[in-house]
Amino acid sequence: MKKVFGWIGLVTSVVGSCCILNMQVQAATSPLLQASVPGMYKMLTTAKNVSPTPMKKTQTTCFDIVLKPDSFKNIRNAALAVSTPGNADFKHYLTPGEFGSKFGASETTISQWQRLLKQHSLKARPLKNQLIIQVSGKVGRIDKLFRTNLNTARYHSNPLQFGAKAPKIPGKLSKTVWTVVGLTDHSRGYINTNTFLPFRRTSRRKSGQAKLGFTSRFTNHYHVAPLYRKGMTGKGQTTGIIAFEGLRKSNVFHFWKHEKVDTNSGRLMIKQVASPLYRPKDVVRSSDETTMDAEYAGSVAPKSNVRVYLVNNPYPTLTNFVDVYEQAFNDNVVSSTTNSWGLMDSGTIAILRHRRLLTPAYRQLLTLVLAQGAIQGVSNFTASGDAGAYNYMIKSIKGKQLMFDRTLSSSDFFDSNPFITSVGGTTLPFRIKTKLGSIVNRHERAWGSDYVWPILQQHPSIIQRVPISLLEYTAGSTGGFSHQYDTPAYQMNVPGVNTFMARNLISALGQPVFGSQTVTGTGYGRNYPDVSADSDAVTGYWIYQKTKKYPKKPWSDGAGTSIASPQYAAAVALINSQAGRKRMGFWNPQIYQLAQQPDSPFTPLNSTQSNSNLYYVGQPGTVYNQATGLGITNFDKLAQAYK
Repeated sequence: MKKVFGWIGLVTSVVGSCCILNMQVQAATSPLLQASVPGMYKMLTTAKNVSPTPMKKTQTTCFDIVLKPDSFKNIRNAALAVSTPGNADFKHYLTPGEFGSKFGASETTISQWQRLLKQHSLKARPLKNQLIIQVSGKVGRIDKLFRTNLNTARYHSNPLQFGAKAPKIPGKLSKTVWTVVGLTDHSRGYINTNTFLPFRRTSRRKSGQAKLGFTSRFTNHYHVAPLYRKGMTGKGQTTGIIAFEGLRKSNVFHFWKHEKVDTNSGRLMIKQVASPLYRPKDVVRSSDETTMDAEYAGSVAPKSNVRVYLVNNPYPTLTNFVDVYEQAFNDNVVSSTTNSWGLMDSGTIAILRHRRLLTPAYRQLLTLVLAQGAIQGVSNFTASGDAGAYNYMIKSIKGKQLMFDRTLSSSDFFDSNPFITSVGGTTLPFRIKTKLGSIVNRHERAWGSDYVWPILQQHPSIIQRVPISLLEYTAGSTGGFSHQYDTPAYQMNVPGVNTFMARNLISALGQPVFGSQTVTGTGYGRNYPDVSADSDAVTGYWIYQKTKKYPKKPWSDGAGTSIASPQYAAAVALINSQAGRKRMGFWNPQIYQLAQQPDSPFTPLNSTQSNSNLYYVGQPGTVYNQATGLGITNFDKLAQAYK
């Protein structure tokens, strides 16, 4: 369930090589081009459910026991306090051990759990936060202790009961548990979708005639280069890549050599993180996504270290997210992290909750983990997504088929969490000539592929004759309103937050809509993204990944909000490398203040024309817009203004 750019290659082929616009469709380039209109509709509304691999009694797996925190509210408040200028606790970061002493369970409680688990031949690894005990052992031993079957395990009202009978665990000990995650991840009722849509990524992308750039595209345009001239290189800092697919180090070092940055072998480390695997046979050893993240994180900050925290599970679960972030925070080495994977849409959450396969504390648990990162001074970033304003959401299940639709009312509950900085996408200025006319974008705008609409409107036969057009032009920066969270305090009363202007530019089934009128309205919840940068494949970036499948063409295009996010995280490494500077920490409470000041380091993209993520447009005179957040960043100004 990834937010990465499933359609970017398709859009690039349309705008870059213009094969469809010239009506020179070559079916061999993509099986989708051979689909009939009914076939396209089927692919846009249904997908096969991918079930987890059954567990044998002799297999080894792991899960997490999450102990009750001293006060969940106090943890959230502390995360905001250390991140908000003017607060008495501003920048008073804690180490993982200090966090555990202040907010975690007692050492007595942890010792009692260790003894009980050891009695059942299970290994226990308490984290320094004194809230999570990572447990590993044979499936049969776990089933016996919890009196369940991991292939059918479900949540009950008792946080330790996952079968028909309650486990034989002392009552005093069971009362110390907030929730347990990982035991239900193997249940046959757990769902994941297998589709080319933005739930998951499709095949390798082709660059076509897109005018791609390298590191300098980001560093020059967003005023990162002046930081280099001031001696900021990222030296002494480490950027964390949160990954669920692997990479080959040789590809990253080749790219770094091309970009003339430090290629010392010690710069790049891959740390395998123990966590339940959904389908072990589907692990990806060399991923263009992880490769891209590492390449650009290490080239934007040319002397920083890059540490990849890897749970090699292309179908990541909540447990995987908790484990990989907690490992990064437990190490306390990285000063920033970036994540290019999504987690669950609103529909998936509803289904898993109904099936009792998702802990009722799923939102609070994720918030607790990210709040811990903020309290330790880590700047965490995530890509907002690449589907535009309309997110895909699983609506129901029929047999082995998942049925879904695009809607404005769904959001990934990780991307829009209030304790992470969500990075959206833009398109840089460009001009491309085709036989049917020129495609022009004159100013940096929200990433939304409606810049192709004028040609489609002039030549409607393209849509009629080529069924792929139903989805070909539907890439864009995901953003809008997440109703899964309240509007965070740092967004309250910011001009543009909880109001919007929009134009309906695409139908629910992916067809272009022409001549739509601008509408205004109000919204509620967490507004996202927070900031943006170039993410469109047409104005994107070169990445290097040599594989057995592509030995002679290792260079391809990298794009999507998932290439913007690691560059933001790398910019943090640069700024943090100044002598005497404390970690920047969680951005959001401070950047929403800075954005409202006269000499703001952020430029909002407020235009109502040629500036949409296929629904939301700019709001003139405001600070915030749902398509691009606070807008684009001048990192030189940010480094000077950020306290």
